[in-house]
Amino acid sequence: MDTSSTIRRLLGEYEQVRVNNQREGHRREEEVRGQSADAARLLDERRELLMRAMRQALGGHRIDTQALTAQIEQVNQDIRDALEHAGFTQDYLQPIYRCPACRDTGYVGEPVHELCACMKQRIMDEENRGERMGGLGAHSFDQFDLNVFPDEPVKGEKTTQREHMRRIERAARRYAEDFPDTQKPNLIFFGLPGLGKTFVADCIASRVMDRAFVVRRVTAYRMMELMRKFQFDGSQSKAVDDLQTCDLLFIDDLGTEPQTKSTSSYLFQIINERNNNDLHTIISTNLSPEQMLELYTERVASRLMDVRKTVCIKFYGRDLRLMNDR
Repeated sequence: MDTSSTIRRLLGEYEQVRVNNQREGHRREEEVRGQSADAARLLDERRELLMRAMRQALGGHRIDTQALTAQIEQVNQDIRDALEHAGFTQDYLQPIYRCPACRDTGYVGEPVHELCACMKQRIMDEENRGERMGGLGAHSFDQFDLNVFPDEPVKGEKTTQREHMRRIERAARRYAEDFPDTQKPNLIFFGLPGLGKTFVADCIASRVMDRAFVVRRVTAYRMMELMRKFQFDGSQSKAVDDLQTCDLLFIDDLGTEPQTKSTSSYLFQIINERNNNDLHTIISTNLSPEQMLELYTERVASRLMDVRKTVCIKFYGRDLRLMNDR
């Protein structure tokens, strides 16, 4: 998605919000005028004060701004009292804004304008919309149920599967809440199928998206297909750029992609570009670190498991999909 076109479209939406709010403001004023003669008189008095000051300014006359401010404030207080007396709230005629910070313009700051937090949130929502429609973010930490994991010893491991998943959940939550200021930017979840690797990664992605960051998820197979097309004829350039520049990239099922002479090169391009720009990547794989070293070139493996940037987390225990009633 082109962010500049998204901003242009959202600015049009913001303009329509302002128009609708102005119409509502006019409707409210007419309602008040119809029910309170005192409020109507005071509204006319305030308008005349402002018009008189404008005429004086245009005529080159000096305006006593302090006196004018005091007069207007007194009239405003009288209007609030009249509104309350007529059964309205005192702020019934205040300007209506969806976002008081930017007054529905999308920008804040003087003299340098910058995007308002509300606009940034909308942009991120739009950027992530396609991912959510594709299923990313369907899981959340609220759905994390440790009781589904067996609380029994696992051969060769120091803790039960449930206790181990408790620790993984704690680390995953911390990563999502600290993002992007995580201790290390990359996570590799490895272990046999059915242990919850994709679920945990999706919980992280969902929370990061909720915090207004751009997230992309791609299977390793799909990523290699996009890279192949991009290298062959330049197509899929936007998709590849998204993979290289999004705030968080989740690569699922690394190791299931076809192994060709270009596979390691494609993977290196994505990981190296993201590492060089301090961007965050989560990888789930059924491969062990040793198997990754064997499957990919040493250059790729050194990027994948750079201890300065990556935390490798092992998942172990029983396959939940093979358990009764799971």
